[in-house]
Formats: sequence, C-alpha cells, structure tokens
Amino acid sequence: MTAPLRSPWPAEPHLSSKTDHPIFFTPPRTMNPVTPSKFGATGTPLFSSPQSTPSRSAGYFAFPPGSPSTSVLSPSFDPPPTRQQDELAEADRKRQAALDEAYAERVARDAALHKSRLEMEAAEAYKGEVDWVRSGGILRDGQGNRDYVRTEAIREELRLTALEKTLTERWTGYEARWTALVGKGGLDRAQYQNIQFGDVPWPTCPEEGQSVALADLTVSKIEEFLLGPLKVRGCTVTKKERVRSSLLRWHPDKMTGILARVVDSDSEAVRQGIHAVVLCLQQLNSRVESS
Repeated sequence: MTAPLRSPWPAEPHLSSKTDHPIFFTPPRTMNPVTPSKFGATGTPLFSSPQSTPSRSAGYFAFPPGSPSTSVLSPSFDPPPTRQQDELAEADRKRQAALDEAYAERVARDAALHKSRLEMEAAEAYKGEVDWVRSGGILRDGQGNRDYVRTEAIREELRLTALEKTLTERWTGYEARWTALVGKGGLDRAQYQNIQFGDVPWPTCPEEGQSVALADLTVSKIEEFLLGPLKVRGCTVTKKERVRSSLLRWHPDKMTGILARVVDSDSEAVRQGIHAVVLCLQQLNSRVESS
C-alpha cells in the first residue's frame, strides 16, 4: 500500500488549546533553481532563503548623512576669568618662580661645595706627594710603576718655591733696612747717627759670609738684585717701575741727609758707592726703556 504524500506547505493556522493568540506561518521559501554550472548537469532545484534587506534605525532618518547636526558641534562659551582667579594664578606663578629660584640656588651651592671638596682633596693629595718627594721618595703611577716625570716636576717646583722664598725674604729685608735708615716706622733715628759703610742697604747680594764691597756694585749684580724678585709668581711690579723707584731712592740729592750721618772714616767710600749705584741704575734704565 502506497504511503500518502506529505504536502510541502505548512499546515493551516490553528489556535492553541492553551492560549487564544493565533500562531502565524513563516513566509514561504522561494524555490530558486540551482544552475547546472554550479552543481553539475544533474543538479536538482533547492530551496534558498530570500535576501534580507538591512533595516534602517530611527537615528538614520533623524540625522541623515551630511546633516549639520551630525558633523558640526555647537561652540561652548567659557565665562571670562574673574579677578580672583587672576590673582590666584599670579600667586601660583610667583610661588613656582620662587621654588625654581631656590632650587637653582641649591644646585649651585651644592656644585660649589662639591668643587671645593674636590679641590681640598686634590690639595691634600698633592701635599702628600710633595712631602714624599722632599724626603727623597719617588712617586708611582696607577699601575705601581715609578713615575719619574711627575717626581721631577715636583722637584722642580720645590726648587722654584725655595728660590722664590729666598728672593722674597731678601727684598723684604732690603726694604726693612731702608725704612730703618731713613728713620721711618717709629724707629729711633739716633741709633743711625754714626753710619758706616756696612750699614747702608746696598742693592746687591754679597757672597755668603762676606760683606758688601765697592767691587760688588756692578750692573749685573744690581740688576739681579733689583729685578730678580720680579720673577716671583704673583708679583705685579714691572721692570720700569722697579728701576725708576730705585733711581728716585738713590738720587744724590736724597742721599745728602744720609751722607751727613756717616762716620768720617767711611764717608768717602759711601760717596763712591752711591755714585756707582746711580751709574748702574742709569744703565739699567736705558736697557729697560729700549726693550
């Protein structure tokens, strides 16, 4: 017996036994035949769903494309700042400037302290090296090898320092003797009433253990005595200034008062010595002026 054929269409609408709401059928499917080129020559028609069209929301119709409402924003107007706000802003600016200035001062102070500490440490280290070389030691480099270059440099510095000390002390003693001779500085002038040849501060340095003689008053020795101290580091006196001041000091008119206090036995020797010194100074002045 042949089975009854089933209809491809849905059943008739009916009412549920438990509700009064009707149940509707879904839309029927369309029968679109499939082309043979896709499934072959023996392809059979198949059912396909209808193409759905995207729905447009209400916002699309309320603000269509190109509408000024969707692309242009309404400008916002801020109220102008009040005087109190300006004062607060200015106070903040001044406070920040004060903080920046204080910070800059602290940084500069710390940098100065750091530099001073480094210089102090370097000075202490150099002093130790000088003391070591003065005692006869030899410096060593970072690898422990003997550093003869630095050792010799410190030895030369020691020799120069000793020479500068000798020149400075010699010139200081020369000036002190002149101050005492002319009676300045509150000294008792009566003790220089009987001046001898050796009491005159002659601008020359005799040999060790010997006194000054007329033969020592030469141009070379006077030049070395007067201009030698100018080699001391830190001295700002020029050669012209030293020679000119010496010429004024040894001028015969100014030496008259000193000659009047010289003992008779040394009077002629002192007169000849003053004349020799003036001649040497004139020659030195000519050299300095031409240089």
